[in-house]
Amino acid sequence: MRKGGNHVKPVNRLSRSGNGEETHPVPDSSHETGSSGDDLFRTNGNPDNDLFATDHNDRDNRLFSPDSRLDYRCFFTDNPIAQLIADRHGNILKNNSAATDLLGLSGKNALMDSLRESNRPAFLMFLALLESSRSLKVWTGITEKTGKTIRVKGFSTGKMRGSLHLTIEDITTEENHRKRLENRIGTLEKDRYFCQLAIERSNIGLWRATIARDASMETLRFHFSDKSGDLFGFVTFADIPFPLFINTVHPESAGKIRTALNSTINGKTGFDIEIRIDKPNGDFAWINLKCYLIEENASGEIGLTGIAADITSYKTTEKALAIASNLFENNRDGIFIADQDRRITVVNPPFTRMTGLTQEKIMGNKPWYLQTGIADSTCYSQLCDVIVCSDHEEMATFEKNRQEKIAPTHLTIKIVRDMDERIISYIGILLDISQNDFLEDHARYMIEHDFLTGLPNRILLLDRLGQTLMAAERNRRKAAVMFLDLDRFKHINDTLGHAVGDRLLQQVAQRLTQCVRKNDTVSRQGGDEFVILLNDIGHADDVATVVNNIMHSLSQNYQIENYEMSITPSIGIALYPEDGTDIDTLLKNADTAMYHAKENGRNAYQFFNAEMNLHLVERTRLENDLRAALENDGFFLEYQPIIDTKSGHMTGVEAFLRWKHPEFGILMPSRFLGVAEDTGLISPIGEWVIRSACKQAGKWHHDGHPKTVSVNLSPIQLKQKNLLPIIRNALKENGLAPGALELQITEGSIMENIRTVTDLLYELRDMGVKIVLDNFGNGCSSISHLKKAPIEKIKIDPVFIHALGTGSEDADVAGAIVAMAKNLRLKVSAGGVETDGQALLLKKIGCDEYQGYLVSPSLPAGEISHFCAPD
Repeated sequence: MRKGGNHVKPVNRLSRSGNGEETHPVPDSSHETGSSGDDLFRTNGNPDNDLFATDHNDRDNRLFSPDSRLDYRCFFTDNPIAQLIADRHGNILKNNSAATDLLGLSGKNALMDSLRESNRPAFLMFLALLESSRSLKVWTGITEKTGKTIRVKGFSTGKMRGSLHLTIEDITTEENHRKRLENRIGTLEKDRYFCQLAIERSNIGLWRATIARDASMETLRFHFSDKSGDLFGFVTFADIPFPLFINTVHPESAGKIRTALNSTINGKTGFDIEIRIDKPNGDFAWINLKCYLIEENASGEIGLTGIAADITSYKTTEKALAIASNLFENNRDGIFIADQDRRITVVNPPFTRMTGLTQEKIMGNKPWYLQTGIADSTCYSQLCDVIVCSDHEEMATFEKNRQEKIAPTHLTIKIVRDMDERIISYIGILLDISQNDFLEDHARYMIEHDFLTGLPNRILLLDRLGQTLMAAERNRRKAAVMFLDLDRFKHINDTLGHAVGDRLLQQVAQRLTQCVRKNDTVSRQGGDEFVILLNDIGHADDVATVVNNIMHSLSQNYQIENYEMSITPSIGIALYPEDGTDIDTLLKNADTAMYHAKENGRNAYQFFNAEMNLHLVERTRLENDLRAALENDGFFLEYQPIIDTKSGHMTGVEAFLRWKHPEFGILMPSRFLGVAEDTGLISPIGEWVIRSACKQAGKWHHDGHPKTVSVNLSPIQLKQKNLLPIIRNALKENGLAPGALELQITEGSIMENIRTVTDLLYELRDMGVKIVLDNFGNGCSSISHLKKAPIEKIKIDPVFIHALGTGSEDADVAGAIVAMAKNLRLKVSAGGVETDGQALLLKKIGCDEYQGYLVSPSLPAGEISHFCAPD
């Protein structure tokens, strides 16, 4: 007999019946009653651990009766399922061949040795639990030699006195299959998450409807996602009955949707329709409603699933394009459109009649002015050179074709630019001015007036300004030139479209005309720039009266289509003869004064004086010096500690830009950032700040001070297409985790282009970078913006910190901001803390962090380390 618990088959005697046939084997009694006993039925040679009773009187103390030996031998020895008897310490007392093969046993009598070392403690706990319980227990582990995953089942009856019966299954295939299923489920869950995220971030809503077979349409019930619920104006999105839904649909579209739903329910075919709905606020919208899935369950209930998308802007554009197309085709004037390379792409029929040129001959070919025999190439080349260098409409009069000797034609060119100010097309209008005097007068009017507003253009303005100056000199009277620019007009163009922007310019022109006398001149120079000429005035106070009227008139709200908006002007004023005696000087000084008004906060007017001129000179010098500072490493950073309100430890620092000017000394950002933003230098300067701050943070982390560094971003930086790569590379180069960088932005920078900026902020958040809303409470801060953007922290504007404890109206604002932020699960920081009282009040109202002169002014990087507490 082999050691280690491996069995050998006992010798069996065969009994025969009277007819000589063999019957069931009978165990040799020597193996049952001999002094050594049968090893299969004895454990550890200890009679107390025998599994089988030797007689019927002993059956209560043993697991099996004396008559069960043969059945148990067949069950235990020949069973294909691995079985063994073990004690509570994991020693194998008995095992069958299936257990030998599965566990890779080789003479050892310890089950623990056949398991991976990492599994053994857990298995001992399993055996202990098994011994103390009479219920079936299960344990899973991995074998050492075969590397198979096994499931061990065991029980204890209490009769075995420390011997445990175990069965072992090979579940390697089952486990691998389970892991594959888990991986597949994980992949499907990720796909579901990304699909859900894509739907939530898009303008598409989901809807679902259910109805019983052969039921009335009125019993149909809708379920909407948040987005589709918003489209239809529902407050709640669950279980909307059909009558309530159909009430939101415009009567002209109600029949269309009833027909579509009826066909879908009966024919099980999807639909794709456009419907008009009426919103509770009186607005209407066009919705593209699609049904793409029809299901019917066993109970006869039909389910419809589809999407809904707002196509109002598309329908509005479609209508505008239809009108424009009709005007284009039926206009009495010849019209052509050329691409950025001045190749003609579209012409209307009058253009073909007036030029004698067919579309096939001119469309898509090289620029018209270079085609032999079509036009005077010198005239056209000069004209196009002017167009490329100008932002305004340009006009010219020329012979259409010298060879055919056709009468003169007047040409107007309009330049179309994209959001990046790149030319994308030219629109040309040809007017035959040879027919009669009326057309000649009309041509002169077109040459001297703005095409959009009808105001005098630069040509007529210069003529009238020359006459005004001569009259003022002759009569010893004053004159005034006002240069007016609309504040943030580009934002309206970008968000509401150029059509709305053009309508706004027309209304502004009407209001300006009503604010001046008939003998004064209001001129549009192009874009959102206007020049106003006041002649024959007595005193500067008269000019101030007119300007105040203009400021008041233009600041009133405008109603354009379905939009209500407001806009403000910045106005610069130059007086004759104090600020100049010639046309160019007056226009230049008025323009300078206007820019000074913008720098002082916009929505203001400013008279020109000598100090402004000096300011303009200094501004130009600063621009040149800024470029030199970028090349010669003239910038440096200082850091101000940010303190945790509860612990008093420094959690991070805010980086502040400084400029070591070779002549003016150390300059603060307020002195030069305006120039940097106007000249486009803010982008390379901002990149330098990000890289330098990350480099210093990397050094601190290496020295064992893993603090967060906070950097301010300007609105212009948020428009940079390469901002993400810049931040990603700065973190990677310095071995920083993205969470070590905070980016501070203002709400105004989000509002300039909310869709694009929000998408960028989500990408930064997903990267791991923290986003902080700076100067919160200063301006038009709103909860809706906080919920749309991935903000993690808000920073209270210092004006509310300074009001703490003063009893002023602003004293309670900080507490209200903290309470609101906590409800939105945002952290709160405070800047500009200067007194212990302010710090204590901030701690009392629950503010998380603060910084300011109470802690320290901004310091060089080398002086920050003594604020660092061990982490």
